[in-house]
Amino acid sequence: MTTKPSERIVVFVTPAQKLAISKTADTLGISVSELMRRAVLNFNATSEQIKVAGLVDRLRAPKAPDPLNAALKSVAEKAAAREAREAAANATKRAAQARSVPPAHPAPDASETELEHDADQGDDASLTDGTRSGR
Repeated sequence: MTTKPSERIVVFVTPAQKLAISKTADTLGISVSELMRRAVLNFNATSEQIKVAGLVDRLRAPKAPDPLNAALKSVAEKAAAREAREAAANATKRAAQARSVPPAHPAPDASETELEHDADQGDDASLTDGTRSGR
């Protein structure tokens, strides 16, 4: 990402220096400003400082909202709302079913319990020799 130059530096040169700089820029096919930027950036003593300053400028530049992130956030919010509605509807449905369905296994009567108890004793009641077990 590049930012358009917006700051001005005034450099005083002699008429001969100006002519030499202009001819060099024309020969390279670039503007005088671009030639000066490149010359300074290639000057080792300050190039690191200028690179750091450029990074700082980019970090300080106002950021436009990322349209992809905005779209993903919107989709996620809609999905979460839909899931919440579905969960609430399912909970309501389960609660209504629980109120309307009778118990699956009714409690046994006292007479059924006694019959089962008698049947248990009858299973072991006789042995092969005809005697009863001593439970």
